[in-house]
Amino acid sequence: MTRYKYQALVKLLPQRDGRPAPLPGPACRMVVRARHRETRASKIFSALVAPGDIRRPHGNSHIVTLTVLGDDAGDYLHPGEGFVLWRGHDVGRGVVTRRIFALRAARSM
Repeated sequence: MTRYKYQALVKLLPQRDGRPAPLPGPACRMVVRARHRETRASKIFSALVAPGDIRRPHGNSHIVTLTVLGDDAGDYLHPGEGFVLWRGHDVGRGVVTRRIFALRAARSM
């Protein structure tokens, strides 16, 4: 399985009370839902989301680091491409700002 690491700008969606949902903890597991740029097929990937220290002017946008697992995640997540963060429900919408690295895990015998 390949592990991809991205930097992204995420805008948190409002909760039922109208306030944006906070990102829990220093890092949390979430699901990333993204579309393939050519086929427009949608796929979900397991991800570790780590919020950065940078907050945007409106307070509900964050620069985050996404560590995404999936051999074909690189086909779905490119700089400039959008995605949705999901944790039981949609919690944020984001755009990939850059890919930091891709690391293919060694197969054990």
